[in-house]
Amino acid sequence: MRHHRLIFNLTLSVGAALCVIAWAPVVTSGKGPFRTLIVGGGPDLEHNQVAIESNVRYLQRIMPNDSPTRVLFTDGNPDSKNIQCEGDDKKIFYKKPEIGKIDGPSDMLAINSELAAIAVDAQQKPKSPILLYFTGHGRPNARSRYNNNSYDLWDRKEYTVKDFANTLKVFPKEAPITLVMVECFSGAFGNLLFQDGDPKGDLADVNLCGFFASVAQRPAAGCTPELKEANYRDFTSYFFAALSGTDRLGNKVFGADYNHDGKVTMNEAFAYSLIHDDSIDTPVCTSDVFLRRFITTPDNEIMSTPLSKVRQWASPSQLAALDALGAYLKLQDEDALTLAYDEFMHMNQDSDDPRNVHTIRFVRLGKSIVLGHMLMAGDDKMLKDRYQALLKLESTNPIR
Repeated sequence: MRHHRLIFNLTLSVGAALCVIAWAPVVTSGKGPFRTLIVGGGPDLEHNQVAIESNVRYLQRIMPNDSPTRVLFTDGNPDSKNIQCEGDDKKIFYKKPEIGKIDGPSDMLAINSELAAIAVDAQQKPKSPILLYFTGHGRPNARSRYNNNSYDLWDRKEYTVKDFANTLKVFPKEAPITLVMVECFSGAFGNLLFQDGDPKGDLADVNLCGFFASVAQRPAAGCTPELKEANYRDFTSYFFAALSGTDRLGNKVFGADYNHDGKVTMNEAFAYSLIHDDSIDTPVCTSDVFLRRFITTPDNEIMSTPLSKVRQWASPSQLAALDALGAYLKLQDEDALTLAYDEFMHMNQDSDDPRNVHTIRFVRLGKSIVLGHMLMAGDDKMLKDRYQALLKLESTNPIR
């Protein structure tokens, strides 16, 4: 077993007494098939809803027992009454977290130190998968055209796309990293595919795929103080239910094995979420971001593609989502993409209306399918190889 330790001591004066708080991330070359870092919590007491804590508990439950998992949550203190809840009387109260273990706070130092520790371990086991999961709140950055949005840290600071990109530079390029972020405006973190998190930069030398609850310009669901988990409708609930085969209530989940090979992969869980997530979420994956960077065909040309062609080019999971969304919208004729795109262009892009949310999903999915076909029909071997490598990583399951 190897240990890498970084100690952060904060000395507080309380009257005549001194209180020393120590936090130390540990790297272990455990026998687990992958390593997981879970980061959760709002930026402050008033924005640390119980649904965020529920997400952390859910991820902890579905992780295999033999896989090293680290949890950074709020202030790192399991005795803090900082979980916002709403009682049956609609009154707000606060409780202690009911999380199996908390390894540190969700602040900048702890996140960077944990990622650095995982990177050290990855140098020894570069092919061992890594899962990074962030649940909480996000902040848009309109000045960057929403390319450098941020994840809100517990101490009211921000962890931006560029911050994250800088930290990932220490990882070996072979290490397979899956990033799942479910905060508002999280789609911007798809830019981690590029150097320095810059969507105009070259492809980064990192083996990363990601799944995000919303496009960079929109909020996401899942930040409720409601205690009844049966009422939760958000990306985490559907994505990880499909991926693990068990929902957050412990019920078995079926129907996400779209290619009928006996297993569910992340791209299938993503399609399952597009179909079943009954919320404002507009999910994004890294292959969406990749295609939009390198294929710049005008949208009106893409959306004029006949539906039969799009269905022909779709993967089994994409086809399932395309058909389900089309059925919901009653857009199943050859001009379905054209009609959906026209509706998309004339609607309020911030709308929470279910039809508008499903229209966004349908238009984005159709575009990704067409762009993927265009890229693979092209002559750029390097791009095709990188795209296929990305699809391969998105087609794994890091927790089963």
